[in-house]
Amino acid sequence: MAEFIDALRLHSPGSGFEALLLAACLAAALVTFAGAAGRSAAILVTAGALGAFLQIGHISIPFAVAIVGVLLWRRRESLPRQRGGFPFARELLVVLGGFSLYEIGRFTFVGDAATAEANADRVVDFERTFGAFFEPSLQRWVTSVEPVNRVLSTFYSHGFLAVVVGAVLWLYFTDPERYRVYRNALGLSTVLAIVVIALYPVAPPRLMPNLGIEDTVVSLGAEHAFANEFAAIPSLHVGWFALTGWVLGLSLRGPARWAVALSLPVTMELTVIATGNHYWVDGVVGSIIAVAPALALQANWRRKAARALRPVAFAFSNEGPAHTRLRASVLSLGGLFLYLGLAQQVNPGFTDFWGYLFFQVGATLLALIVGEVALSSRGGLSPLTHGIAVVVSFADVFGTDGNLYSRIDEYDKLTHFLGTAAIAAGAYDLLRAASLPRNSVRPLADRLSLAMAVAIAAGVAWEVYEYLGDVVFHTARTQGRWDTLNDVVSDTLGALAIGWLLWAQEREAGRAAERLPERLP
Repeated sequence: MAEFIDALRLHSPGSGFEALLLAACLAAALVTFAGAAGRSAAILVTAGALGAFLQIGHISIPFAVAIVGVLLWRRRESLPRQRGGFPFARELLVVLGGFSLYEIGRFTFVGDAATAEANADRVVDFERTFGAFFEPSLQRWVTSVEPVNRVLSTFYSHGFLAVVVGAVLWLYFTDPERYRVYRNALGLSTVLAIVVIALYPVAPPRLMPNLGIEDTVVSLGAEHAFANEFAAIPSLHVGWFALTGWVLGLSLRGPARWAVALSLPVTMELTVIATGNHYWVDGVVGSIIAVAPALALQANWRRKAARALRPVAFAFSNEGPAHTRLRASVLSLGGLFLYLGLAQQVNPGFTDFWGYLFFQVGATLLALIVGEVALSSRGGLSPLTHGIAVVVSFADVFGTDGNLYSRIDEYDKLTHFLGTAAIAAGAYDLLRAASLPRNSVRPLADRLSLAMAVAIAAGVAWEVYEYLGDVVFHTARTQGRWDTLNDVVSDTLGALAIGWLLWAQEREAGRAAERLPERLP
């Protein structure tokens, strides 16, 4: 975690031309998305494109966003109706959060050089068994043409994410059903990739001097960012391109479908081999763990499983929004379970609070499942409650693992803020559901006030618990009166912030209900 944070840095345009090109891409994205998807989506997309440039220092993602914006604008009349900026913002947070967790995982599970090199020798021996160890000759053939070498090296470093970002935006606005398959498959593939990286570290060809393969990215003066040097298997560069080609190809017919489905992974497979970053086996493994989840997500086993699990079928079937919320929480917190378990196996005692964190994640997941089951007939828990509960769990785990609590003074206040917000959101859901059967819905202000009071009381109770722990068990959890006061203030601000969000959400729902009769024939 600490290495991931240290790798984050901001970039600025390297020349006046690059600054002008960036401004043109951002302006095009803002105008086209505003015309195709609305002002809120345009602002979010443009801000995201700018943030991507500031992080990676390359124009590829803003350019891809602008291209998608133009394509969406051209078919704006036939696009599915959008539901405002909030759902889109939530999806952006989910996708960005998932990718960040994948990068954190790659930084965390770094194998030792000797094991990674031994595994790389096994991969090469496997390919030689079939007479298919052609990576050195392929690289020499491709890199003999300097312009091709530069294009492939740039494409490996920057084209990969640009294509994935473009596919995410295109599918979200044009085909919501296939977007969900694409998004979920991306998430599942990252979890599977982290497992493989942790259990089977492999050195890439560029780090094996006896193979005679060079690192073309470095030789051209660039550098690798967010790189776990021993994560050759699997290649998600190839895997995500295979997934992208397959999902995009579903909307086509005949030869065009197979042209799209195959051209993307084949191009990236050639790229990763030519740049010295992967063996061809890596691309095959990456394609399997990326495409297989997408195939499973569309199979009929989901309906059969839902019928077999009647008590929670409402959450995992395809009927109603509850299945989406709980499925996302189960996948997210399940991945966090997996992270904690693997970290303990790979590096026993990696944190003194492993047992506490494991119990906390489990208790949070259990509370969400019980809440959905208990309130299934009344709409279940809100997406806001699910989202904040998942975020605070990740924040606490990675804050502890990455030693952020001691490195960043304000980090403890952030987790207090989020924790109280999660309690307030859950309490509000319970209060709202409790009043529905009696058809006497408590006024909005009363529900908000009571939910915030419950959350603040929980925060105060936690401070009392910490104080008693110091006095009785000498745990040294509190850092003095000022620290306790700051924690209570953070708790209160978290409750107030979620109260404002809930108020805005209820008001928007009320206005939508008032407009509904106008749209009916």
